[in-house]
Amino acid sequence: MNLGEIRKKIDKIDDEMLDLFLERMGLATEVAKYKAANNMVVFQSDREKFIIDSVKENSPEELRKSAAFLFMNIMDISKVSQINAITPDIDIPYTPIAKERPSVAVQGIEGAYGHTAAKQLFGSGSISFYAAFHEVYEAVENGDVDYGIIPVENSTAGEVTVNMELLERHRVYICRTTTVECAHVLAARKGVAEEGIRILFGHEQAIRQCESYIEQHPELTVIPYHNNAAAAKMVAENPSAELGCICSAECAEMHGLNIIKKQIASDPDNCTRFICIARNVEVYDCADTVAVSLSIPNISGALYRLLTKFAVNGLSMTKIQSKPLPLDVRKNFPEDYMFYIEFTGSLDDSKVRKLLRNLEDELNYFKFHGNFRR
Repeated sequence: MNLGEIRKKIDKIDDEMLDLFLERMGLATEVAKYKAANNMVVFQSDREKFIIDSVKENSPEELRKSAAFLFMNIMDISKVSQINAITPDIDIPYTPIAKERPSVAVQGIEGAYGHTAAKQLFGSGSISFYAAFHEVYEAVENGDVDYGIIPVENSTAGEVTVNMELLERHRVYICRTTTVECAHVLAARKGVAEEGIRILFGHEQAIRQCESYIEQHPELTVIPYHNNAAAAKMVAENPSAELGCICSAECAEMHGLNIIKKQIASDPDNCTRFICIARNVEVYDCADTVAVSLSIPNISGALYRLLTKFAVNGLSMTKIQSKPLPLDVRKNFPEDYMFYIEFTGSLDDSKVRKLLRNLEDELNYFKFHGNFRR
């Protein structure tokens, strides 16, 4: 046969496969109705194992795995269809309107980038400052404040790991996000020259974001500080002419420091993404992103099968990241790793609500983090 004849035969087989697939999906709908009428769960592991074992047994060695994955995919598509058809819709209660003049928790002191993020999200409101990020989470979880502002990702240095781990440990929900431009400057007391600075202070994330500048100045001893604004305040109050700090121009001005060098970040477009956390689920009209964390079995194809659930529902992942489960969480689950996932969707969509319920029912570890505008 020539190529044209081979392709013609393939096209004929594809047509037959499509007809059989459509017939199978119709029968799957009948199965779903039967399960619903008899209070049966959609996923029956024994039935699936029997089918996959049979497929493997009747396939040649070189195609055994491929045939198994083909049928797994067909069954996963069928399960999504059945779940959407018979799973009762669930109500996830949420508050649709932000509080007027809310109380907001921020790590650091006045002039910190978190302070800027809070002002971007809440032009008015009462802002309280906390020494550590875990204190911000606790203040929100305990109801001491309405909202907390947390940096989670920088365009240069990547994820703020400790804050994402805290998100797993605390019962809070993401309700909004904002991005702050981090145009780091080198600041020092008035009269101090750049060549006189020997000790540089800054938050560890800011230090990573300014690595190029620091590498060009080997004479500097770099010391991490818990907050850039706090470092600026400390330098302003210390009479030493050898101290400098990384902070924003606004922060330098606030503490009476001189800007020795503008824009020392390695990336001139350096920015940090902040999340706003609330004690309860809050969803606003513009919300277009859902965030969850989940674990899957450590077996071949598990991630592929998870992704099928999103793809068949027409939901696009905007972020997926593998990371260890926090130690205090890990001890309660068989898996050591989890995925943090953000995907397009809204709690107003019944498919999203049913998917969340299905994930929670099927997986060992599942946590819903919120619905917000990305």
